[in-house]
This record gives sequence, C-alpha cells and structure tokens, in this order.
Amino acid sequence: MSIDRQRPDRRQLRAGMVFVLVLAGTALIGWGGLAAWQAYTQNNGSTASTLGVHMSNTATVSLGTPKTCTDQAGPCGLIFDASQIEPGWGPNAVGTVTITNTGSESSTFGLSLASAVVTGDDTSWNSSLENTLCGDLSLTISGLNTTNPTVYSGPLSALPSTNIFDSGSNGTWVTGASNTFTFSLSLPAGAAHLSTDEDSTCTAAFTWSQNGA
Repeated sequence: MSIDRQRPDRRQLRAGMVFVLVLAGTALIGWGGLAAWQAYTQNNGSTASTLGVHMSNTATVSLGTPKTCTDQAGPCGLIFDASQIEPGWGPNAVGTVTITNTGSESSTFGLSLASAVVTGDDTSWNSSLENTLCGDLSLTISGLNTTNPTVYSGPLSALPSTNIFDSGSNGTWVTGASNTFTFSLSLPAGAAHLSTDEDSTCTAAFTWSQNGA
C-alpha cells in the first residue's frame, strides 16, 4: 500500500519541477527585455562668438551741423569747408571729428590722408601752375587728451599715417572710449602763393582706421 501511494507522489513532484523550470525560463526572457531601457541627459545651446571692432565718426564743420557715420554705414560728413582764403589767412579752427569705439573689443586707432587733390578755377595763362594749395596749406590736428594732444602739424598733403589716442591719452581704446579732434588750417604769407595757389581748391579725404588690440 505504501509503495503504490509513493509512485503518484513522485510523478506529481516531477511534473511540478518541470512547471517551475518553465516559469523560470519565461521569467528570464522577460527580465532580459527590461535591460533595453535607456536614460540620457543633454546639454543644449553651446555657442562660440567673436568680438567686433566698430567705430562711430561724427564730423562737424565749424558752425555747421554734426554728421555721424559708422564703419557699417556711411558716408561720413566733410570735416571743413573753408573759403575766401588768401596768403596770411589763419590759423583758424575749421572743423572737428569725434571718434568713438563702439565695438566690443579694445582697439587701436589711426589717422591717415587718403587723398589730397588740387583743382584750378582760373582760366588764365598760368592756370596749369595752380596745383600747390594742398602742400602750401598748413594743417594742425589736435585732440582733447592732455599728454599728447597734437596729432599732426605741417603741410596738409604731407600728413602721415599716425596712431591716435583716446581722451585719456590711452593708445588702446576700450569699448566706449572716444576723443574729439580739432582741424585747424592756415595759409602762411609768401610770394609763391600769389601765383600757384590763386583760384584753386584743395579737396582732401581722411581715413580713420581701427584694429583690434
């Protein structure tokens, strides 16, 4: 009796073990799928930008209306419009230019003569000789800075490329730094001017340059 009873129990035990193994295998397959879950973080909006060099130029003819331009839009206004000049005229302040560093980078500034051209209005026999006015006019350029206020003093046509300083006498202009430069002209008395400067006009162009420091 005891032997017969044990046989069914053993078969039930084997069947139960097989059922457990099947469940375990199924569970392993399901848990393996959970390993495919992922997580991540993201850094957005990274940028790299540059500084810029920009200036404003405000020119004022004596007793005239200021004309402002920038390096990105122009043209800039003329600095002076002197007339009725004769030998012994001046020195007279004929115009100003205010230069301002409007860029985001500290910069150095310079001034140079772009061109100086003489045209004659006389139709007399010696009109071809009237071509010396730009060289005979004396030009003085001075700034508001106290350490080195004189930028140039000499013949207009001989103005060299020269570094200019801000109003605090600094060679490197920080953002917002500025200086106002006064242009003065004179025509010294002399016999030569009677023939070669008569009835002529000197037209000059000046360049203000800026370089990132």
